[in-house]
Amino acid sequence: MENPKSCLVFEAYGSQGCGVIKGLQSDPNVFFPIYGAIRDLTSPQSKSLLQSGVVLIEENLSNPASIERALRISNAAYIFFVTTTDFEESNHSFKEAEEKEYKCIKLFFDVLAKVYEHDGVERHVIFSTADNVEKLCSEATSDTSNFFEETKYDAVIPLIEPLEDGTVVAHYSGKGRGSEYGRSMVKDKSGLVLTLLTLPFLHENFLGFSAPLPDEGGAQWTISSCFGDSEIHMISATDLEFIVPTIFKNKSLYNGKNVRPSAEKISLNEVASIFADIFGKDVIYNPLTSSEMRSISNIPSARPMAQMCEYLSLASTVPLIDYDVEGTDEIMFPRKPQLFGDWLLIHNDNPAFEKLGLSIDGPQIRTVTVFGATGMQGRSVVKGLLADDRKCYMIRAATREPHSNKAKEIEALDPERITLVQADFDDIDSCLKAVKGAEGVFLVTDFFGGANMNAEIEERHARNVIDVCASSNSVKHLVFSTLESVEEMNKRYNLGMKGRSGQSSVFPEFDAKARAAAYARSKRLSCTYVLMPVYAETFFQLLKPETVVTENTNSESKVEQKVILTVPMNDNTKVMCMSVEDLGVAVANIFDSYQVYAGHEIGQYGFETDSKQVP
Repeated sequence: MENPKSCLVFEAYGSQGCGVIKGLQSDPNVFFPIYGAIRDLTSPQSKSLLQSGVVLIEENLSNPASIERALRISNAAYIFFVTTTDFEESNHSFKEAEEKEYKCIKLFFDVLAKVYEHDGVERHVIFSTADNVEKLCSEATSDTSNFFEETKYDAVIPLIEPLEDGTVVAHYSGKGRGSEYGRSMVKDKSGLVLTLLTLPFLHENFLGFSAPLPDEGGAQWTISSCFGDSEIHMISATDLEFIVPTIFKNKSLYNGKNVRPSAEKISLNEVASIFADIFGKDVIYNPLTSSEMRSISNIPSARPMAQMCEYLSLASTVPLIDYDVEGTDEIMFPRKPQLFGDWLLIHNDNPAFEKLGLSIDGPQIRTVTVFGATGMQGRSVVKGLLADDRKCYMIRAATREPHSNKAKEIEALDPERITLVQADFDDIDSCLKAVKGAEGVFLVTDFFGGANMNAEIEERHARNVIDVCASSNSVKHLVFSTLESVEEMNKRYNLGMKGRSGQSSVFPEFDAKARAAAYARSKRLSCTYVLMPVYAETFFQLLKPETVVTENTNSESKVEQKVILTVPMNDNTKVMCMSVEDLGVAVANIFDSYQVYAGHEIGQYGFETDSKQVP
């Protein structure tokens, strides 16, 4: 294993920088130490960065000595570079702001090349950039390549009317020009690798630019932008936690590429509906025209923002500037990018929304339906909910056979708080009755028992409960115990695993749950996905007694009983393990703070062991 290499993250206190740092810190065997370049070492944000273990460096992107110092001190092999456009209060400052940002980017690449010529340290730079919209619009018929891509398009880019100073989306075009310059600087330097990261509209923009504005009476809120009826691409800056480390780890794959990630295409009508659902208030989308938005005098940046809206509305219709949802899924696999609804659910208590009067205290979950309550996971969840002293959960223990001994044992744990309910995954009506009145639902399906080792049946069972939860008026959150898609991992990583006789899937019991989880993500449903590793209890089932006869020096026989672990594990193979008993505690914590965990996949992990350690 190679030694970890240092990293340098610019604008470390921003939403992008914070997401990147979190992702890098999750793999210290590859990325360490982590340096954060910020403008002000005395800022409140610097304290939290220091507490997280980030080494801070003060930077000034307009000062070449400051940039060189950051590069030399960090000696970073991995660099995440992002800049911010500083719009002044003057209505005619946009060109100046664009030129200032472009010069900072140009200066960074000049210094980078200079330092490389001196020390020869190989560096991979990911530059969070944007399109040079002014250039694209100036060429009505474009035959230019998509920055680094060799594939050429013949695309007509309709003109976006420039502002008085000639700028077209100044905060995009400056970055786009800078990325073109960066490409030219690293072109002949084999040790410098550049990857462009062109982001679409960020969810975080709703905390400022697109925050809903209340009407005079405060009776309703309006999202005022000029996207029209277009579906625009969106993604959360928090997803950079997974995207950036993946790109760094696959340097040869992303060398010279322009990565254009997106979580979804969504209209602001749909966004307004999600706002209304979460806040319980009348939030509507009023699609301003571009000229109407440009005329908003109390927001200095309204005019370039109006141009941005025009451009992003266009981006999903022109191949040259479209974003890549499928490619994003591949980069983040097996994780999924965060959809807007999940992002808003997690950030609904942000002060930016509270200032507008959009604030909620998420309805607490008091009643939970536990499907598969008599199984190992279900029983653990029931016990975890009972043990939670923060609230008194009422539990509906759903089982096919409520009169069985196993069901009676579950009920006996606390007869006053546990109600046995009959539910058959094949009978949707029984599932509807099981969740009626419940705010929370825990779902685990049984491949070996309930589905008779049939993956299609198990997937159908999970889908039935997911549909029931999505249509319920009471269910606020579903916790779904799922698994990784081994079939997809086998394809994407060329693992070479072959399915069992007559089966295309290596582990159909994994893949059925993974497909069901993908189905759940397509629903308007608040859901957390938990993935269990090997149960520690499984090892008890793999132990068997064996009689061993030995002879001592006096030729006397000695009979001993030993316990043998019957599992084909290589001595050097380590396996993630966790007691299934601990799952219930985790699920209780999720239900208690379900808005924080909505949309997340949580891989449960207790300890790591190998065949030598098990005995």
